[in-house]
Amino acid sequence: MTNTTPAEFHRDVTIDRFGVIDIGSNSVRFVVFDSAMRSPAYFFNEKVYCCLGSDIEKTGALPPEGKKRAMSTLRRFALLTEALGVRDVVTVATAAMRDASDGAEFAKQIEAETGLRVRVISGREEGRFAALGVLLGDRRSEGLVVDIGGASMELALIQAGVVRHCTTTPLGPLRLMKTGKSGKDLSAYIAELVDSNLPDGTRPGLGLTLVGGGWRAFATLVMKRANYPLPVLHGYEFTVDQAMETCDWLTGDDVPDLTEFGLSRTRADNAAWTAHALRAVITRLEPSTIIVSSCGLREGVLYESLTPAMRGDDPLTQSARLMERLSARFPGFGKELDAWSREVLPEVPERIRLAASLLADVNWRVHPDYRAGACFTTATQSSLVGLTHTERMMLAVALAYRYKDAKKAVEQQGGTAILTDDERRMAEATGRVIRLGAMLSGATPKLLHECPLRRDETHLTLSIPKSLAALGTETVERRLASAAAQLGVEARLIRSGK
Repeated sequence: MTNTTPAEFHRDVTIDRFGVIDIGSNSVRFVVFDSAMRSPAYFFNEKVYCCLGSDIEKTGALPPEGKKRAMSTLRRFALLTEALGVRDVVTVATAAMRDASDGAEFAKQIEAETGLRVRVISGREEGRFAALGVLLGDRRSEGLVVDIGGASMELALIQAGVVRHCTTTPLGPLRLMKTGKSGKDLSAYIAELVDSNLPDGTRPGLGLTLVGGGWRAFATLVMKRANYPLPVLHGYEFTVDQAMETCDWLTGDDVPDLTEFGLSRTRADNAAWTAHALRAVITRLEPSTIIVSSCGLREGVLYESLTPAMRGDDPLTQSARLMERLSARFPGFGKELDAWSREVLPEVPERIRLAASLLADVNWRVHPDYRAGACFTTATQSSLVGLTHTERMMLAVALAYRYKDAKKAVEQQGGTAILTDDERRMAEATGRVIRLGAMLSGATPKLLHECPLRRDETHLTLSIPKSLAALGTETVERRLASAAAQLGVEARLIRSGK
């Protein structure tokens, strides 16, 4: 096992099983990424609540019981790195250890007892890594990133794919609850800290991206109270009005037991304090959008390890290519399928069409009666990133319509209400075209390019050369007619040529 620090990240080789240990104010977490890629696969993920930041406002030091639990957890993680085959591990510590009087001493103790070299990062570094994680999750991200932990809240500005400026504040829930402030005094205290720590270049109307477990818990409440039909937190977007209404609810007098909404006891206890902080950010920033990112500090550490070329990869299509390589019968078919269907599906976003083509055959092992549902689940429940919720649902519908009984499966799964009629129509058309291509070729590469598919204002035309005439069965004709009808044109099968 080689322990590295963020300063040593730049390298030109791909790393297998890259690990990050995050020693936070609330929890200590170990994440292992299956490889250092633009789109990470989570090979291992474990979290233990140690509450290292619980006493800092009172004593200035780490709590003895928290240190004991953290050390026990870190000994386990150190042993697991070897068993899991992790080649590189980066260990970072955040607000609790950087602010505690005994934080540096505890870092040395950790290294002596476990071999893990701990880097205690500054608040600005923490904000930067969170913002880099957001970029790993979606390279199109722009605006203000707000990362809330147990003892601190970091703010970072992303512009044109670059993290411009980062700040830190003591606005984590563990510290807010220790201030003894409430009502107008608490609101004024938070507002002053937010106002004085906004990153340079921040202006009203920017997009707001929320990072951290506290915000994910908040977004879960927004989602469930609104009966939102797609229970995926990454990329979840909600309105300023929804956010403010939820803040008012959480800080009011009639809040139920939040564990009934699926929150852990710790998240439930912290919810009101995170709501106070978010209200201040929204009031000051007046954001145009509010989006949740499930990628944060740990993903940012991974992002920092990538070469510039790797950072430029599209996480969605990279994941889809990997899934095809691991699970499809004939890897390479997706690329050919995408090229074959490109001309007839110009209304479909290029990335979604390519991802759907690459994922078209990854569920072939599932029983035929359940393949449509399994395909839908591949898009909605796999750890795919680089997707808005609209894009995710279009991909899910397209993959479902690759197989029979798609309509029933899609309606059972739910979530299509977030699509417009045109978006759903084109997603279904994509699935029907993919089904045609898979049926025609047996999902094998190097056949489709000999059977071109064309679309004009009146017809969807499939041309099969005489040398491959046996491919054009009645089943293929039915698949062609189904795709044509979804596109609003007539089907035409031509057998000609060599």
